Amino acid sequence: MPQSKKRKHHHDFHPPANAEKSAKNKSAVPAGIIFFTLVGAGIAFFAAGSDPLWLVLGAVAGAAGGYFFGRQVDKSFSKK
Repeated sequence: MPQSKKRKHHHDFHPPANAEKSAKNKSAVPAGIIFFTLVGAGIAFFAAGSDPLWLVLGAVAGAAGGYFFGRQVDKSFSKK
C-alpha cells in the first residue's frame, strides 16, 4: 500500500553514544569469585587455623568455584 507523503515517518530510536549498556556489561562472575574466595578462606581458617598455606589454598579453591558458579548464573539468566 502506498504511503502518504504528508505523514511523518517513524524513526528508529538510537540511544546516545555514551549511554551505559546494562545487559552486556553486567556479569555474575566477579561477584561470585569475590564471594566464594571469602567463603573458601573462611572455611580454611576454621578448618586449619591461621596457616597461610591453607588460607591461600582455600581462597584459590573458592575463587575457582565462584568462577564456575558465576558463569552458570550468567548462562541460566541469558536464556529466554
